[in-house]
Amino acid sequence: MIPARAMAVLKAVVDEYVGTCAPVGSKALVDHHQIGYSTATVRSDLAGLERTGHLTHPHVSAGRVPTDLGYRTVVAERLSAGHFARARFTQETSRALSLRSLARTLAQATRCLAVVSEPAPQASEVAGLSLTPLPDGRVTLVVVMGDGRVASRSLLGGLSREGLDRVAECAAELVVGQAVAPAPKSLGLAGDERRLLAQVVQSTLALVASTGEATRQSSGMAFLLAQPEFKDPDVVRVVADALEESDLGLSSMELADEAGLMVSIGQENPDERLQGLSVVAKEYHAFSGVGYVACVGPTRMDYPLVIGAVLAGAERAQAILEPEG
Repeated sequence: MIPARAMAVLKAVVDEYVGTCAPVGSKALVDHHQIGYSTATVRSDLAGLERTGHLTHPHVSAGRVPTDLGYRTVVAERLSAGHFARARFTQETSRALSLRSLARTLAQATRCLAVVSEPAPQASEVAGLSLTPLPDGRVTLVVVMGDGRVASRSLLGGLSREGLDRVAECAAELVVGQAVAPAPKSLGLAGDERRLLAQVVQSTLALVASTGEATRQSSGMAFLLAQPEFKDPDVVRVVADALEESDLGLSSMELADEAGLMVSIGQENPDERLQGLSVVAKEYHAFSGVGYVACVGPTRMDYPLVIGAVLAGAERAQAILEPEG
């Protein structure tokens, strides 16, 4: 539990960094935020927050920037307090919205990549799976489905044969006989084995659902890649490929809360290529099944704004597919 004063400083750092994308010093916090503490006091709290892993700094003489833990702490506090602004659509716009235009509206409102899926058709169940090591250190995941189809995917490995067997056994216990996301469990695994288990579960469910995959509308890739975090062309290539190939971790929604809202920050994303990004997603329910609305941006996103937009977007998507009357 962070003391109230340190939490106020942490929230100010997050807000300042979201706006500037520049390391934050104590003077900037005192000048730009009404936190009511002296520069010396703020400097002491910044050092304490760095020791607890909530902040870091890119250079010895630079100010601090939030870590994934720092963002997670602030997001959790603001969610529990209801501190986010739910986006609103005008009545005239709402009646005319399609899922495609909804994605475009969300992208413009959040300056993020917005993704809206139609409810997916019923997928086949998982009949079995196996993990086979490759010479380059990667692993081949082979999934056998209840309807007889076989599909495979290459994953990052780095485990011993015994470790792969433990992961495969745990994954089978979670997903065999299912076509939907299981309850998140680690089944006693830790470290690299636990991370691989998350990838295997996500990839298995994505492969099973692939033939009945729902249509996905997206908009705002240009907004995302225009952010300062993506100045390096190599980073742009990796991120663009990942966004095209990945289901953004939404096949399992492992981090969703009871209301179906998921906020996955940085290294919480199973796909390593997306660990510089955050994903905010919300399930919605229609007669034909379950879909989702999501926004993808840098970890330095405006979480209250994006969460409010995604919540409103999910309500709007459901209304589009199930209009009154």
